[in-house]
Amino acid sequence: MRKTRFATATTAHQEVDIACGLKHSYVLAMECKVTNDETNSVKRVNDVLKKATAWKAHWGSFVITAALLQGVIAAKDVQRLDDAGVQVFWSHNLDEFRIWLANQIA
Repeated sequence: MRKTRFATATTAHQEVDIACGLKHSYVLAMECKVTNDETNSVKRVNDVLKKATAWKAHWGSFVITAALLQGVIAAKDVQRLDDAGVQVFWSHNLDEFRIWLANQIA
């Protein structure tokens, strides 16, 4: 599914860019973010982290959050996503995402 509302426990529904069913009843909730400078990347990453936190609070371990990134993003912001358990993929390397996804649905 693309651009759909995704339920959360304590806040209003958070829109997700891509929702995909995975094996063992897991759901991938992926945000797609584009930024042209490191300053703007903070806002984009904060949005992903806010949504990931809300989804985890509602769905627990049944949701896997991911970010598909494009542009100039500060290394510290990518690290914040990684520290929060968000899978990070890059638009210039979609083969990595394809391989990861194939392993999640097989």
